[in-house]
Amino acid sequence: MAGGILIGLLAFLVTGIPVGVGLAIVGLVSGYFVIGESSLLGLPSSLFAGITSFLLIAIPLFILMSEILRRGGVTELLFETITRWVGHLPGGLAVSTVLTSAVGASITGSSVANAASMAIVAVPPMLERGYERRFTYGLVAASGTLGIMIPPSIPMLLYGEITEESIGKLFIAGVIPGLLLTAMLVIYAVIVCVRGGVYQPIPKYSWSERWKYTFRALPALLLPVIVVGGIYSGVFTPTEAAAIGVTYALILSMVVYRTLSWKDLIQAFRDSLITSAMILMIIAGSHVLGSVMTKMQLSQDLLRFVADLDLSPWVFIVATMVLLFFLGMILEVISIIFIVLPLLHPIILELGFDPIWYAVIFTLNMEIALITPPVGMVLYVMTGMVRRPITEVIQGVLPFVGVLAVCLLFLIIFPQLSLWLPEVLRL
Repeated sequence: MAGGILIGLLAFLVTGIPVGVGLAIVGLVSGYFVIGESSLLGLPSSLFAGITSFLLIAIPLFILMSEILRRGGVTELLFETITRWVGHLPGGLAVSTVLTSAVGASITGSSVANAASMAIVAVPPMLERGYERRFTYGLVAASGTLGIMIPPSIPMLLYGEITEESIGKLFIAGVIPGLLLTAMLVIYAVIVCVRGGVYQPIPKYSWSERWKYTFRALPALLLPVIVVGGIYSGVFTPTEAAAIGVTYALILSMVVYRTLSWKDLIQAFRDSLITSAMILMIIAGSHVLGSVMTKMQLSQDLLRFVADLDLSPWVFIVATMVLLFFLGMILEVISIIFIVLPLLHPIILELGFDPIWYAVIFTLNMEIALITPPVGMVLYVMTGMVRRPITEVIQGVLPFVGVLAVCLLFLIIFPQLSLWLPEVLRL
């Protein structure tokens, strides 16, 4: 039955229908034929219940925060600051791009916003300095995906909403994997640049120049400390942290740096409204489908199916990673989370795996999905920003898919990379 629902959903999405609407229609049709007319009576309450969680208010707030910071030029300031520290190293601008993306991830929570900002800020100077075009596009796209691993992370927030796991624990579990992936991207970029050797190196900046930019960037660097630190310390909830982040981002962009005009602010509200509405439609539609799947007891059926197969638990983990990879090629991340996770989470618990660890490898798989054709959202963002054929972006990003896959393998083999920090902090 689960396979039939998935095939039906994919058939709807091929027609171009909005994902949220497709989820709701599949849920209604499945419920009508399996449960009966009574399933239709629950439609209004299911739609309403799907988007009334207090925690979900954090999503539009985090999106708004990232839009304000992007339009306020904060990413550009961070890039200039980091370049003054590492720009003279081998592949300096490439290293600056990855490190800025990592810092940007800690203040946006969105890979799409992160990649869009870096495409504007990092691509022109890299091309001017002779970096190979496809390598540049691939590096910016891959490092942009750090936005959903390093906290605050919108997919992690949704994971916690669905599974009722601790948001603080999920966020902190992504720190070391995020830093590991950052290091791997830096190492790969340096190796490629050293072997190619065609770029123009940047002269070493003076210490006074470095500290001048660092002090100017310091207020921006305090944002993740305030938002994420406040969640970890228990000072405020994730939703309250998102509201504080928006307020701080406004003060930062309009008062401290004075780089955000009223026109830019209105545009930031407009873009964040469109993105938030799209996400909330998916959540509402997935709640309709999820309610039907719960009544049909699909999770229990899958548990019995897995038990009958007598698979090794680790074989099951690998199988789910392969499944998520292929789903990532045809569905966007939010849809995958709401379609697959309610079915997989009970099985993960039954098999004795730590759900926090699984959240990390699940999220990294979603990072790969963001840069995997044909539906990788970051690919289309990059194409729109650089105004080049998408085939060129895809060619550049394919080696970085391999880097992310190697990191995923490390996290599967060594679960403590994800679990050590939450255990130390006793979250």
